[in-house]
Amino acid sequence: MKNYWPFGIFLLAMVVVGLIVLTLKVAISNPVELQGICQQNSQYIDENSNEIAQMRARLLKQYNITFEGSQNQNSKDFHQIFLRISDKTNDKITTNAKVEFFLTRPNTTKEDQILGDGELVNGLWQSRYFEVQKQGRYQSEAFVEIGADSICITKEYFVR
Repeated sequence: MKNYWPFGIFLLAMVVVGLIVLTLKVAISNPVELQGICQQNSQYIDENSNEIAQMRARLLKQYNITFEGSQNQNSKDFHQIFLRISDKTNDKITTNAKVEFFLTRPNTTKEDQILGDGELVNGLWQSRYFEVQKQGRYQSEAFVEIGADSICITKEYFVR
């Protein structure tokens, strides 16, 4: 009488090893993309979430920070981002802020654009000119620093 248990155990071990190799191959060919907010990595945001929330609350208590412009854009017209920062007490435009703009696609980092520092023109902070190649969803991000506090705000755009 032949005993086939050792052969079955060997085949099961080979299937497990094959699945491990397949998992590693898939993981290497499809890396996780670090999608952060305002070009900050996700780990930093997780580690400092309480401080970020406190700074956000302080700034939004004192200032109105809003993006200007339509949510639906034409690809020919979507070439600049505008942001308005005003004091809530007297509705005066804030000029002592530092604003950095970023443009990204929500599900990938391949098309991220760092637009650099914003410029204050006629009461609006504006980004430098950019060009979008594809239609679809875009997300503008503005990193605003006023004094020691900072905030990152976002707005989605649908480009046709």
